[in-house]
Amino acid sequence: MAVEFKGQNIDGQKLPAKAYYYATGGVYKVQVRFHHKRATIYFNDGNQITIQLKGQVITDSNNIEGFGILGQYPLNGTFSVGLVYGDNWLGSSDSQLQQSNPLSGLWKISLE
Repeated sequence: MAVEFKGQNIDGQKLPAKAYYYATGGVYKVQVRFHHKRATIYFNDGNQITIQLKGQVITDSNNIEGFGILGQYPLNGTFSVGLVYGDNWLGSSDSQLQQSNPLSGLWKISLE
């Protein structure tokens, strides 16, 4: 099953986009590649994150939501593997990373 937009399969294509990270309020100019029910977000500095999408059919190219934590790779809808980072990559201090933030991991992608 592929990610669809306007009835077209967009899996595997690297598309220009903006990514909004709910936890920090940061907006990043990125590229995104879809694969099944996942999206990999590629940042300009070479970092990337793979998120689990809410659905496989995109109805609004400016409101594609998904969940993913930096350093984690989703295996399926329940489990992920990876490392926990302690650095200041997205402008969060160590104390912010330790706090429980209900928006941590929630992303919104807008295709350009």
